[in-house]
Amino acid sequence: MKLRIHGNALRLRLNQAEVAQFSKTGFFEDSIEFSPGARLTYVLESSSSIRAPKAIYRDGSLRVQVPHKTGVEWATTDRTGISGGEHISITVEKDFKCLHGDGERDPDAYPNPLETSSD
Repeated sequence: MKLRIHGNALRLRLNQAEVAQFSKTGFFEDSIEFSPGARLTYVLESSSSIRAPKAIYRDGSLRVQVPHKTGVEWATTDRTGISGGEHISITVEKDFKCLHGDGERDPDAYPNPLETSSD
């Protein structure tokens, strides 16, 4: 799962395997360790008790919650993203393969709908 923070906006991008796990469990977690004992954990979870995406930060853990019904629809259909949030802008997206650049490639990223076939 990729985490991007820019100003007052937060974006999570999940590849196909991560979306499949979220679809089964309503939960996906990742983390980055800056140094021993200094870790940021970030979580995407569905919640039946909320109506809009919500972010909670506490004790080195960032939890992004999405409404259960919305999360199920996103994970099980061709819907590409969820957005919302009250105090910050939250976007949760399916991660598509990049069409340009020589950056890191994720073989489990979703096929990019803008990619043209050379067949």
